[in-house]
Amino acid sequence: MKKNYVLFTLSLLCFATVFGQDKLPPEKVITGKFIGKTIPLRDFPTVEPGDVRGKAIEVLVPNDSRTEMEFVETTTIINDLQTEKGKIVTKAPEQNFIGVSQSESGFLPPDPTGAVGPNHYVHSVNSLVKIFDKTGNLEVGPVSLGSFLGIGSNAGDPIIMYDQLADRWVVSEFGSLNNSLAIGVSETNDPGGAYNVYQYQFSGFPDYPKYGLWHDGYYGTVNLNGQTTQAFVMERDEMLSGGPSPQIQIFNLPQIVVNPNQVKSPGAVSLLGTSVDTSAPGYIVYLQDDGWTSQITFDHLKIWEIDVDWSNPNNSTVSQPLELATDPFDAGELFGDGNGAIRQPGTSQRLAGHGGIISFPTHYRSFANHNSWLLTFNTFIDQNETGGIRWIELRNDSSNDWSIFQQGTYSIADGHSRLMSSAAMDAAGNIAMGYTTASENLPVSLRYTGRFDGDPLGQMTVAEEIIIDGPGVRTNTNRYGDYSHMSMDPNNFSFWFTSDYFHANNQWRTQIAAFSLSGGFAADLGAISIDQPEDGLLTANEQVEVTIRNFGTDAQSGFPLDLFLDGSLVATEIFSGTVQPNETASYTFNETLDLSTQSQTYTIEVATDLSGDEFGDNDRVSKDVTSLFAEDLGTLAITSPATGNSLGMQTVTIDVKNFGANSQSNFDVQYSVDGGTPVVETFTGTLNSGEVASFDFAQQINFDELKEYEITASTSLSGDQQPSNDSVTITVENLLCQPDLFCVLGDGFQLVSIAEINNVSDCEGYADFTNQIANLDQGSTNEITLTTGYGSQNVKVWIDFNDDFTFSNTEVVVPNFEIAPGQGQGSYTETLELVIPSNAPIGEHIMRVRSNRDGQVSPDSCKDDGLGEVEDYTVNIGNLGVNDFEISNSEMIVTTLGDNKYDVTLTSEFDGTVYLTVFNTLGQQIGMNKSVSRDGNTYKASLDMSKVSSGVYILKMGGISTTSYKTARIIVE
Repeated sequence: MKKNYVLFTLSLLCFATVFGQDKLPPEKVITGKFIGKTIPLRDFPTVEPGDVRGKAIEVLVPNDSRTEMEFVETTTIINDLQTEKGKIVTKAPEQNFIGVSQSESGFLPPDPTGAVGPNHYVHSVNSLVKIFDKTGNLEVGPVSLGSFLGIGSNAGDPIIMYDQLADRWVVSEFGSLNNSLAIGVSETNDPGGAYNVYQYQFSGFPDYPKYGLWHDGYYGTVNLNGQTTQAFVMERDEMLSGGPSPQIQIFNLPQIVVNPNQVKSPGAVSLLGTSVDTSAPGYIVYLQDDGWTSQITFDHLKIWEIDVDWSNPNNSTVSQPLELATDPFDAGELFGDGNGAIRQPGTSQRLAGHGGIISFPTHYRSFANHNSWLLTFNTFIDQNETGGIRWIELRNDSSNDWSIFQQGTYSIADGHSRLMSSAAMDAAGNIAMGYTTASENLPVSLRYTGRFDGDPLGQMTVAEEIIIDGPGVRTNTNRYGDYSHMSMDPNNFSFWFTSDYFHANNQWRTQIAAFSLSGGFAADLGAISIDQPEDGLLTANEQVEVTIRNFGTDAQSGFPLDLFLDGSLVATEIFSGTVQPNETASYTFNETLDLSTQSQTYTIEVATDLSGDEFGDNDRVSKDVTSLFAEDLGTLAITSPATGNSLGMQTVTIDVKNFGANSQSNFDVQYSVDGGTPVVETFTGTLNSGEVASFDFAQQINFDELKEYEITASTSLSGDQQPSNDSVTITVENLLCQPDLFCVLGDGFQLVSIAEINNVSDCEGYADFTNQIANLDQGSTNEITLTTGYGSQNVKVWIDFNDDFTFSNTEVVVPNFEIAPGQGQGSYTETLELVIPSNAPIGEHIMRVRSNRDGQVSPDSCKDDGLGEVEDYTVNIGNLGVNDFEISNSEMIVTTLGDNKYDVTLTSEFDGTVYLTVFNTLGQQIGMNKSVSRDGNTYKASLDMSKVSSGVYILKMGGISTTSYKTARIIVE
């Protein structure tokens, strides 16, 4: 269920139960099947685009592999929400290059993974693997992952690890044996060399496998059969030596409650660096959301210890869980109602980001006086609309169990969701986190942030850095990538991150980026924020207060600070105090600034000028400050309605901003549509300086007509000193819906045949074939033949008889029919009856053909999700003769001349009088010309629409003696 959110500042008492003493043995112990040693990876043939096949593309099916479980209605209090971006500038990315494109792989989603070693980065997606050098040059691949591992088909869910303790590589995906995983371990430290390959079989399908490197094994978890989860440990030493039968010990996790409607994925401990206490047990962690079920009474983490005895597996144990209460969160269902939490520009199709999983990997690093364990997961911050990232650092030491050292929710207040993260910690204790961000204004993009050890707890203080802003969107399914992957360079300071975005519409691509937060410099000083002044009624004598930070390992004192205004140096002053390593200090300049010109925005900059500074990119910080009018109110945006289909009655929503210094309340706002009478209402709340508020007008407006509407909204404030920002205008269009479904597996239509239409097509998701016309009689029964490439296809056909661009139940001409029940991929053909009512309106109408797998086609022909396809055609109804067919086979062209004037031509073998009729979208005839001039086989008419109101109009052109006609659509502005 959805939760109601309230921002609250009370602290939550974190508490823990100690690890239970009632430890349990493994659920089972099995041995791996040794497949053999491969030839060197670099000797495998590369694959060409389209060559890699064998794994069914993963597509979210509603309620797929889900259990029924009670959901609990709760109110979530967010104590740790970070709404402002960090301000600390760090190094630019050291590497940033393309990994794999969809044309190379052919699979959806890509499931990107990768690991970095001393000299290479090994990257994999579903179906293939590549090896790059550390400057982005491709050395090996793309190689078929299934062929390389010797398992034949490409089964998917790849994982790459670099074992820094052994200087070896691990490559994995689903195995060829039933319910198995295939794991290859390199024979040497050469990632392009030979690998020893093993397969392990589970009691059910081991979906979503995630691994961790530990001193006594390769630890992992699986989403078993989509119903529960299991943890396991693989016998690392035996696999490294190429032994014939390494063990895998499989554990059920006591007292676990799994996410009922998502992948069940705990995290396994994964070591960074080479420092580790070899007596330490392995660890598994999972989140527990109190919204999942009444069994969970508070939001918390569960942590299990696993002690492994390879000599006597019966001595191996898993502990009862340690429970750590967290600040409240909602990790519930980021798939939401099947649409997902990631909005995209220009489409209603949302994308899914997994809810209820611990992001991969959960990195562990050992320090002199403590151990840190870092984990992240997706969460919501506002009623299932915006995704954020909850991140938690756990710490323990030789005397104390794990506890929460710090936690935060990263969701900057800019309208973008942030999710699908992966994080790591460098040797200085600095944290970097890579992630996906997107919204209705930003296509899926990849970015990263971070924090320095010693920064305020729970805050990502590093300025958000762009890896790549994707230009494309996905419209044919809600499926996004299942995970991202952050790995750590053996140098212990460079982070390597990979994830996916859309480089073109419906075409994914992976990106690989490397970056550092700190190089361990001795002398590194920087300015991180200008704290004063702020926007307001500014004067000619404003003081500037700055915060500086010592990023280096040496203490610093007596250094210069430079103050700039609009690019010009104003003053250089000496900071006389001492700033210790990892500490910050504040300084107020003696020199003041003249910022008194109202409505002007000034750029203030401060830079440290430390002699011998080893990293200059973080020296300077800037801030824009505006000298405000006292009275200045305006309209920022019209946020609703938006262009779409079947809009109907809509609420007009605007964002109002107080641009001035004084608070404002009880002021008028208004809107008008197409220059009509304004709707005036009162905003009764209070807006403080700089605040933005949303306002919903009580009086709605009807957008039924298929046309463009111009909406203007404005504020009205007595004494407003800046009227130029009072109003804003947008154009909204009510469209014919074009739902785009997912048909890559073969769902949808390969053939639609009726009367003159005999259309062979591929997977389009949605296809506009309205240029193809079938001529049918009133009261006739007609055969329509449909071929699909996948079974269990339910099909339905509508004809829009009243030409209102909607498809109602009364316009169904082929009711739900299932083609090839229970069948999978193949070619299946059915011929069905399509009945035209005896009173069907004469003329051309749109015919919509729609399919849906494993369920009846929805009554809503515009529903934009599911497995299937939608295709639109044209049907011409009439008592048809030779002349009708000649008109139907004609070509109608409308040429825009400007000033709402048009030339309309009909090229036809018809030999008779031709007419041109103009209709509005209500079906009302507004003009007719019965004598269109003719030149050979071309009929031409001039059309002047300059004196009619703006909107959409339908043109019909046909013979006086025929029932057939051609149609076209124009927009008069």
